[in-house]
Amino acid sequence: MRILTIGIFLFALSGIAFAQATKPGKYYVTESVLEEHLAPSASGSVTNKIYHRQKVEVFEVKRGWARVSKYFDGAFEGKSRQVARWVLASGLSSSLPAELPQPYFPTDPRIAKDAFPKVGQSGLTEQDVQNLNKGALKYLNSGKCARIEYGDKSTSKTNTYYINCGGPNIFFTAADVQ
Repeated sequence: MRILTIGIFLFALSGIAFAQATKPGKYYVTESVLEEHLAPSASGSVTNKIYHRQKVEVFEVKRGWARVSKYFDGAFEGKSRQVARWVLASGLSSSLPAELPQPYFPTDPRIAKDAFPKVGQSGLTEQDVQNLNKGALKYLNSGKCARIEYGDKSTSKTNTYYINCGGPNIFFTAADVQ
């Protein structure tokens, strides 16, 4: 029994050791969202985000941080020196992670196939995808839309979603569809 326990422990450790970036190469994001910092430190300025299953190139690994960009002129980021983008190495894997679980919605012929991103794409949560579906049904059932072409969470308006019915985007919040 003791040998079996030790074997399971070592197997688990080997999975952990290989589950993160340890050297330069191609990796995939395993977290829903990884923040890119301008230094290999949690105190480095956050400059960007990368998302679940996104492929990145790691140029070096330092103290648990992986550099995912070449060094560039920091003036673009308000810095007076060369900078690079760094993420936590533990949020990367050399294997493509499985897709995150998706909520089930009955198919509706008025909503284009793949009209909405999936959970994990661009950092969307299950609640975000549910809000998009609720908004689509609200505007379809009200007659404001006949067919939804696409929709997503807005990047320019905080806590706001949009759908497109073939014309201008219709924006709404979660509170609008509750």
